[in-house]
Amino acid sequence: MNTHNLNVNTATPESPKTWVKGTSQTAESLVFVRVETGKLFGEAIALNDGSIVSVSTFETLEELQVQYWDMALMTEDEADAMYCTRLFRPWAEISEARWHDQLTVLPPLDWRSSPAGETFKSSEMYSGRVTHIFAHIRGRYFECWDYAWKAHADLVLSAVLAMEAESAH
Repeated sequence: MNTHNLNVNTATPESPKTWVKGTSQTAESLVFVRVETGKLFGEAIALNDGSIVSVSTFETLEELQVQYWDMALMTEDEADAMYCTRLFRPWAEISEARWHDQLTVLPPLDWRSSPAGETFKSSEMYSGRVTHIFAHIRGRYFECWDYAWKAHADLVLSAVLAMEAESAH
C-alpha cells in the first residue's frame, strides 16, 4: 500500500495494528462491557483488517479477556439494558408515611390512578432511566425500582402479582 499521501496511524508505537485516518468506523455502535459489573469499558472500532478493537486500548475482545475475564462485546442498547436491569429492585411493602413523603418531596412523575390502584414514579432518576416507583393497591403501599417509562397498568399488575406471590408463601 502506498502510504505517501495517507495519514497512517498505529495503535501504539510497538503495535502492528493500523488504521487509515478517516476510513475507520465505529463497529455498529458496539461497546466493550465488564459483565460482572455491567460497566462500560469503552467503544469499539473496526480496523481496516476487519478486526474489532477498543478505541482506548486498541485491544481485541480476546486480548482484553486475558486481563478482564468478564469482558464482552455488545451493542450499546444491550449494554444499557444489562446495566439497568442490575439496578431493578422487586416490589416491597412500605409504610403509608413513606408513600406520602415520596409523593411530596419532589413533583411526582406520571402519577396515575385507576380502579385497580394508584402509581407514581420519582421524578429523580436513580440511574439512567431507572427510578423509584410507588404503588397504592388495596389499602397497601409498595415500592420498586424499574424503568421510568413503564405503564401504569403494567405496574399495577406486577405489584398485584408480587402481593399474590408473597401471600402464597
